[in-house]
Amino acid sequence: MQNALVNMRVPTLAFSTDSDQDTIASRLLAIDTRTPTSVTEEWLRTEPDKCQRILSAYDFIRWEFMPNPSLDDVWLSTYAYHEAEGRWPHQIVVDIASDIGHDTGDEWGSLRDLMRQSKVLARETEAHVLLVHHCADSERTKRPCPRRSDIHGKVAAIPEVIVTCGLDSSGGLHVACVKNRHAKASADAEIRIPMALDAATSFVGDYVPNVPQHSYAAWGGDEGWS
Repeated sequence: MQNALVNMRVPTLAFSTDSDQDTIASRLLAIDTRTPTSVTEEWLRTEPDKCQRILSAYDFIRWEFMPNPSLDDVWLSTYAYHEAEGRWPHQIVVDIASDIGHDTGDEWGSLRDLMRQSKVLARETEAHVLLVHHCADSERTKRPCPRRSDIHGKVAAIPEVIVTCGLDSSGGLHVACVKNRHAKASADAEIRIPMALDAATSFVGDYVPNVPQHSYAAWGGDEGWS
């Protein structure tokens, strides 16, 4: 998720329920410098000035680290962003969606309510609303990318675009667009795109295949020319 936000570089309000402030900071440092997170985690303790300088480049992201925010918290934080910045964020991110608003004890009902409220939130603020969610993990789950039917809670009706991702047997990352109201999609995740993944540095990028490099003898060398 951090790679997507870094690459888009738009004013963003991000709710990180799954990772705390130090985890996010160490990942951003790793992505920026291509240094393993095992090292950047230490930087947070030993080189705070260096970390502050690097992280200042990502001030376009405002983070909220409540572990279990309610829907009211999402709305109030969005209004607070508008009050402080004088404009709505261009993007609102929730990672992870299932951590939002389980007051009623019905996780799936709360999740469907989040989907409906996210649609209202997008309409009111004109922001892109990005929700990170889990898929089923069983022997019947499609590999490497889950199908639309594998999404937890069967909440695929409202989102405009749904992308699933997963790892193949060799650890390679793949993504599949399983829903797109305005373009081609593959609900069964048959159409998937490989991505470059460096887990040590939290980096995800475009996949570049290894092309065999052919070597040739020097011009005329095989003929004994001088």
